[in-house]
Amino acid sequence: MLKIRSAMDEDCTLLWEWVNDSEVRASAFHSDPIPWEKHVAWFRRKRVDPNCYIYILVNQDDHPVGQVRFEIQADGSAEVDIALARHQRGHGYGVKALRLACEQLRKSATVTQIVAYIKPQNVASIRAFERAGFLHRGKEWVKGIEAVGMILRREQPFDTADA
Repeated sequence: MLKIRSAMDEDCTLLWEWVNDSEVRASAFHSDPIPWEKHVAWFRRKRVDPNCYIYILVNQDDHPVGQVRFEIQADGSAEVDIALARHQRGHGYGVKALRLACEQLRKSATVTQIVAYIKPQNVASIRAFERAGFLHRGKEWVKGIEAVGMILRREQPFDTADA
């Protein structure tokens, strides 16, 4: 069972640790480690940005297992990013986290669709997005790197009961 909450100031260090995990960096479109000072400045900006929603997923023991972040674009779509704690991967949390976060975003903001860009070699992430109800949009280029584009339209329902 997962629960969702908005990120708090106290989550800054945790998010920095997760984003600098070697597997997370390898899956990112910019794979260099992120310095602490740069992360703190980014986090402070995003916490007050009305177009950014950062959710923390916690397990039944209230231990954080991952984060899902949405950036609302000018066209009304939301770009999604997800990262799970290293020791929480492989337990099915990715699908549940995506479903819960997308449902929470739908309650909090008016978005036309949610889009994801995933490196083709990140098969586990592609599968998680598929299982969460996202559809393939085709090959796209992100920061000069080939990506798998995926989309969840606003009208697409999905069941969050098993989250």
